[in-house]
Amino acid sequence: MSALRRTLARLRRDDGVTLAEMAVTTGIMSAVMAIFTTGVVQLFQAGSNNELAALTQTQLNTAFLRLDRNVRYAAGISGEHHDSAGNMFVEYLNTEVVSGQPECAQLELNKATRVLRRQVWPQATKPPGKWVVLANEVDVAQSSFKLLDPGKDTGFQRLKIVLMVASNPGRGQAKAKTELTFTALNSTRNTKPDEICPEART
Repeated sequence: MSALRRTLARLRRDDGVTLAEMAVTTGIMSAVMAIFTTGVVQLFQAGSNNELAALTQTQLNTAFLRLDRNVRYAAGISGEHHDSAGNMFVEYLNTEVVSGQPECAQLELNKATRVLRRQVWPQATKPPGKWVVLANEVDVAQSSFKLLDPGKDTGFQRLKIVLMVASNPGRGQAKAKTELTFTALNSTRNTKPDEICPEART
């Protein structure tokens, strides 16, 4: 009983803690908070990167859906070419249009503005220079157009487009790359690329 009384008396005393004990406790809490904070920051960064990647891929999908409706029914595709500023171009001809007058379209990978854009005009007239942007923040150096020769099993012209798009330029930038081949279903094996919308190359 005496030992129990001494123990209870010792527990009732309010002697506090020493400075060394406080320092050790503070150090442990600091380490725990540092680990916790790092984990939370990494979690948010991963979520942000995933969201940026999804937005970038959505932009690519939208651009290619718009191109698919046009290039799929093209009557002919020109060869890819560059200008002195390093911009890349390709033209295609659409004959199945509402107006009944064939239309030319030109795609451009613009190096200065980092965009994929398109202009449309009636065949055999001068291009108007009125562009519609299809995709922004395009890495032109890693993007390209390529006219493919008709294969053994098909007589259609094909256009291969590689597009690298970035979102949130700077730190934390997300990139998405898409490579698709469009088939011009109204073209033939005898379609001559040099004769497709030549006014755009003069």
